[in-house]
Amino acid sequence: MMPYYPFARRAFGLGALLLMAGTAGAQALVFTGISPAANAVAAPRSGPLTVSFNQPLSPGSAAALQVFSSQRGGRRTGATPATVSSNMLLFSPRPYDFRPGETVQYTVTTAATAGTALARARVAQLTTAVGGTGRGSFGVSNSVGVGPNPQGVAVGDLDGDGDLDLVTANADYFTVGPSTVSVRLNNGAGSFSGTQNLPVGRGVNNVVLGDVDGDGDLDFVTANFYGATASVRLNDGLGQFSGTQEVPVGVSYNNFPGAAALGDVDGDGDLDLLVVCGGNNGVVSIRLNDGTGVFAGGTNVFVDLGSQGLALGDLDNDGDLDLVTANNSAAGSVEVRLNAGNGLFAGTGRVAVGTRPYAVALADIDGDGDLDLAAANSESPTASVRVNDGTGAFSGTQEVTVSPTSTNPGSYSLAFGDVDADGDADLLVADAQNASVSVRANNGTGTFTGTLRVAVGTSPASLALGDMDADGDLDLVVARYNNTAGVCLNGGTGPLAAGAGSPSPALGFFPNPAHGTAILTGTAPGTRVTVLDALGRPVLTATADATGTAALVLPASLASGVYVVRAGTASGRLLVE
Repeated sequence: MMPYYPFARRAFGLGALLLMAGTAGAQALVFTGISPAANAVAAPRSGPLTVSFNQPLSPGSAAALQVFSSQRGGRRTGATPATVSSNMLLFSPRPYDFRPGETVQYTVTTAATAGTALARARVAQLTTAVGGTGRGSFGVSNSVGVGPNPQGVAVGDLDGDGDLDLVTANADYFTVGPSTVSVRLNNGAGSFSGTQNLPVGRGVNNVVLGDVDGDGDLDFVTANFYGATASVRLNDGLGQFSGTQEVPVGVSYNNFPGAAALGDVDGDGDLDLLVVCGGNNGVVSIRLNDGTGVFAGGTNVFVDLGSQGLALGDLDNDGDLDLVTANNSAAGSVEVRLNAGNGLFAGTGRVAVGTRPYAVALADIDGDGDLDLAAANSESPTASVRVNDGTGAFSGTQEVTVSPTSTNPGSYSLAFGDVDADGDADLLVADAQNASVSVRANNGTGTFTGTLRVAVGTSPASLALGDMDADGDLDLVVARYNNTAGVCLNGGTGPLAAGAGSPSPALGFFPNPAHGTAILTGTAPGTRVTVLDALGRPVLTATADATGTAALVLPASLASGVYVVRAGTASGRLLVE
């Protein structure tokens, strides 16, 4: 016979006991998937971003999803919050789409609840699709006057008018005073004006854009080589910057900050600051954001003494941002440090690359859903490409020739971007010694080929990619040592005339990776859809319905791997597991 406890019954009541029993047995809230997939390289610009869980969410969970654009609008979920639909969080970029080829970061914080809260935040990024007519053949460089000796360049919509402006980090090594950041505003067609030059720390080495105070515009941060600081300047939304915040970085006076990066490394829904410092003690300084753009606290992660380049991404597919640094030493290598999910990094991974790598970039180059890497080698004529196995371990020996100069080509910057609009990440590397940028096309499996060299003028120190003339493809912007920035338009084209058409549509798949069935979106009604294997053989056909959606019922015998999906003039990649 069950014992009788009158005190318990009087104190709690039978209903309370049942509630306690129900709470104890509550099902844990579990993340089950996201569309587009993390690390996608051709995600639809119009969204939606869909995060799925194992059970229906509470209405207050909408605030758990925070989305950050790197080129327009900053924190997009401020003006247009996410919504809850049963067991999904949904975000559609409104009132305007994501920019072509931009990196979008997102965080699902532990504010997601369904009786119980999500146990651990999830952070990742994706790259949006490009279209237009440009196929990676760049026109003559237009010259934009900036401050003295620009070392870094970044592009983004600074004044809220819908086009991409530019900033350069100008290190005037002949003065002992502060360096400057030049702000130049776009007229919408790739021509720039303005005279705003803002003081920052001495020896500024690079500049990055991001919405650090969460108000819906792009601020900037610099790494200051001689100052052992990072300068933070806040945007008023109209392209006017203010502030005097200088964030101490490094661990000693003779640390030399080489590069900065912004990303949510602790999963709380804002952008934190990371700065790599070489010199006597090689470290990456992690400075945590309080949500208003004030950086304090954090840790220092030790890396190689010669470290200069830095990039962030989820390397081991566990839902947080890890880091890599380029070690500018003769025995070239890239350091890998894995995040525990709370902004604490560990590990001693080291990937062998070419001689004196100065910069590193991440992208899914082979379409398998994880981030691979490339390093720009400043004293060998190649860029080193290494492939991720999905756990943050890299292998391969691909050395992509990017310079005719066998020694000291001066490759100090590189970037991934789909410049030929075929749905994969191509590779561009600056060659300062030969006044050019090398463009190497991806064959879709992570092998880079080609001999195209774009003449960009005197000593390109840094490069960036963005749609500068509003025609849907990625243009090239470089910072040059002769006090200018160069803008090279893809295909040499300007803005689309009214009624002249629009960028090629971008396809979306959910889920991706797929098991059994995948839903395709983003095509026109009635479009014939074909799924092709690695040899180009059709394995499945379907037709889009009246909403531009098609159900792809995958044959049970279909082997695991990456498949190309074509719908009209658009194409995308579907990973089948």
